[in-house]
Amino acid sequence: MTAANGANGANDVSTAGNAAVKAVIGEERFARIQSAKLLVVGAGGIGCELLKNLVLTGFIDIEVVDLDTIDVSNLNRQFLFRRAHVDRPKSEVAAEAVRQFRPDAKIVAHHGNVKDAAFGTEFFSKFDVVVNALDNLEARRHVNRLCLAAEKPLLEAGSTGHLGQVTVIRKGQTECFECQAKPTQKVYPYCTIRSTPEKPVHCLTWAKNLFDLCFGPDDESNLLSDLATEMRQFQSQETVDGDDVGKRIFSHLFDADIKKQAELEDLWSEKRRPPTPLSFEEASQRSASSGASPDADKDKLETQKVPTVAADAKGFVAAVATMYSERRSLIGQSVFSKDDQVSMDFVHCAANLRMENYRISRLSRWDAQSIAGSIIPAVASTNAIVSGLETVQLLHVLAANSKPMRETRARTVWVRYPEPSRKKILQPSTLQSPNPDCFVCGARTARVAVKSLTETKIAAFAKGCIQGMLGAHKPALYFNGTCIFDPEYPEPGEEAEEEGLHPEWSLQEWGLGSGSLLQVEDEGQGFSCNLVLREDPELDEKENPAGFKLEAGAGMSEEMAKEAEEKKRKA
Repeated sequence: MTAANGANGANDVSTAGNAAVKAVIGEERFARIQSAKLLVVGAGGIGCELLKNLVLTGFIDIEVVDLDTIDVSNLNRQFLFRRAHVDRPKSEVAAEAVRQFRPDAKIVAHHGNVKDAAFGTEFFSKFDVVVNALDNLEARRHVNRLCLAAEKPLLEAGSTGHLGQVTVIRKGQTECFECQAKPTQKVYPYCTIRSTPEKPVHCLTWAKNLFDLCFGPDDESNLLSDLATEMRQFQSQETVDGDDVGKRIFSHLFDADIKKQAELEDLWSEKRRPPTPLSFEEASQRSASSGASPDADKDKLETQKVPTVAADAKGFVAAVATMYSERRSLIGQSVFSKDDQVSMDFVHCAANLRMENYRISRLSRWDAQSIAGSIIPAVASTNAIVSGLETVQLLHVLAANSKPMRETRARTVWVRYPEPSRKKILQPSTLQSPNPDCFVCGARTARVAVKSLTETKIAAFAKGCIQGMLGAHKPALYFNGTCIFDPEYPEPGEEAEEEGLHPEWSLQEWGLGSGSLLQVEDEGQGFSCNLVLREDPELDEKENPAGFKLEAGAGMSEEMAKEAEEKKRKA
């Protein structure tokens, strides 16, 4: 078939598809579909299905943003991609693929992070509706705030294994994404990760921090920052032997450092014995299996088998050697990804070797990757159902015109399987009103308990609490109309001092006390809120190792809020 014939064939299919859609929803609704300008955020599991649905429904003006490139592991559930597409941007390949369904569609692909400045409120304002297909909590928060700031309706969706949900968000009319608290990633105490791990997840957290320390950018908050000198001493050398570097790092981490940890007598008791050092030579000789019988492993994939200690030792050195030989230019800017083979090899082997030090049962690569990436396996059928529901809700949003969203046919729909509610896999519910206590779209006030105002530095507070807990991207903090933290000056220095900023000062040094009122501003997100501090020396360190706890809600009088806003406006 010639290219012209192929294009004609695709156009014939589009024409037939248009007729079918018109017959179902009518000419008027179809006209709205054809004129709508959409932004799709995410081109992964849900995004692939969603883009296909949108063009087959008749949407012809779409822009899609995605940060990721295609990995081999994506091919079993992201069906727009093929092996030849591996390492290419997801957004670009997805756009190419769906154009084959509808050649007349205008689909613009953006390979980038939706949190970049280029995708701010001005960019979002170009679209009639924003449709989310993200699996990242931080990014979903960010898009939620941009849509509120730009006053654009947002279709929000997600899936977790066999479970999924779709909802509609409209400023002032429905709950926003942050009106209800979302589960946050477990944070472990420093001493547990650094010195006294008890579970595989503690060792994997240590190994992920180790990867960032060895190959990522400088980060003083890294849990292993005390090892930075030893781990980075080879980076400045022009030529190095990757295997030699791997063995030196191995010797320091699993032998010398473990001996130091074992000497800290106050950490150990009869119930918790000190760790056992492991040299590379000794590890290389431990080629016995993990203890599982041959029959137990015979039907397993290689990734589901626990490797020998010798295999872990050789794998760790090989991963370090690969970073120094093939990725030398990326050292100092690499970020751990569960889908990157080299970084996952490093983290899996390092975690297993640390488990061997501390007599913790080691893991298969499959289990290590699941824990390290906090993975609940994606289910293609769930993604297909969710994307279909999102397309249906999009039609309801377009049909609403100026009608309040909660008075339309738009719904929140839950996908519940294999334990459906009332024997229904799909469970719709009415859209909820905004939460008046929501610090994003409601009262715009949050409370934070801080263990020590004297010890908590303003820069650490901004990063851990304002960015980590409140989800701000580049927040500025104000107190009594004065800026006390600017994201442009996160580190102490002459330029910061010239601006009257001291990122190294504690909250107390800035004059903050229990009951103090701060204002948070994030221009990029169009987000702002008030923050009330409360010092709580009894704050549980195990539950809150960072030293603070978010207590979302109102709790501040309107007079205080207005006064704070007035001070900030005059500053």
